[in-house]
Amino acid sequence: MKIVDLRIHPVAVSRQYATLTSGGQEGRKNPDAAPVELSYFYILEVETDVGIVGIGEISDIDPGSRMLDGSPMDLENVSAKLRSLLVGRDPSDMERLTLEVRTGGLVDCAIDTACYDIMGKSYGTSATSLAGGHLRKSVWVSWVAYIREPEAMVPEIQEKLAQGFNAFKFKVGRDIDLDEARIKLFREIGGDDLNLKLDANAAWDVDEAISFMRRLEKYNISGVETPIDKENVTGMARVRKAVDTPILEHVSTQEYALELVRHEAVDVFNVSTVGCGGIYRAKKVIAIAEAAGLNALLGSTVELGVGTAAQLALASSSWRVDWPSDLIGPLMYTDDVLNEPWEWDNGYLRVPTGPGLGVTLDPAKLESLRHTLPTSR
Repeated sequence: MKIVDLRIHPVAVSRQYATLTSGGQEGRKNPDAAPVELSYFYILEVETDVGIVGIGEISDIDPGSRMLDGSPMDLENVSAKLRSLLVGRDPSDMERLTLEVRTGGLVDCAIDTACYDIMGKSYGTSATSLAGGHLRKSVWVSWVAYIREPEAMVPEIQEKLAQGFNAFKFKVGRDIDLDEARIKLFREIGGDDLNLKLDANAAWDVDEAISFMRRLEKYNISGVETPIDKENVTGMARVRKAVDTPILEHVSTQEYALELVRHEAVDVFNVSTVGCGGIYRAKKVIAIAEAAGLNALLGSTVELGVGTAAQLALASSSWRVDWPSDLIGPLMYTDDVLNEPWEWDNGYLRVPTGPGLGVTLDPAKLESLRHTLPTSR
């Protein structure tokens, strides 16, 4: 079986809530930072010589972003690049593909997703089975609440509690007083037992991280993600030794995973298909967490339906993904490109079981959501 062609559908979908993060140490200095209201995607259809078509997703593309080689992410360039890299290849040759095709995490992930979809359809089994098997039928999800004034987030939190969510993640880092006010209000609304992790998006330096985390520990925080610059591994280890709260960090390569383990810098790996470049690479990173006795969860760039299906295949086939994951795309976006509705059960998202990813594209939605990627936000 060989890849013979591909098609890319550019779409854009609005978010239910305008989303704002700290933006890191530089971003927190900008009080006028604009929240994200609309996300852009490329949906791939990868065709084989036996008539099987696999689907993939380049998720939440930042306008103006570039591929790994520095070339622009416009539709014409991405289409040409992927055709030159994929036509003639065997989609089941995953080890060779991961060695030879490197276009950047988001694009690599879309390729990987399409290949798993093709293989599953070819073998008559699910991508989850190919990735290791259905260890769980549904995946525990933490609702992600972005930075906003405390009173503005009350309806959102009440809605998610009513839907059965018992795990949450708060974006923090722009203003510690605002952060504490939001967390305090959350505990007043939901009680002290709900799982709550924080994500500072590298807004703090080492001393701030230690001080702020100690300040917030009284609110029963389950973990803090990316408190400082993730490249400062020795600094992260200092923070971890100085506080009682677990440290979570995005891990997208085996090399970085080993560095974190050697320095005893984290407690939980945040792994994702989009960060690692697909299911195949992500499984290798998760294996290091397993070997080191660390926990894992799935992070997210807030994927649309195709990307979410790939994430679920990874989560449901990986026993070490035992923390609540951030797969909120099906509820964050106002629309999707899939025929199948998502199934939720008290904050758990059910894993598709059909051949390949277990989801199919809705041509009418691809057309109605069609939107050219702008050069900037």
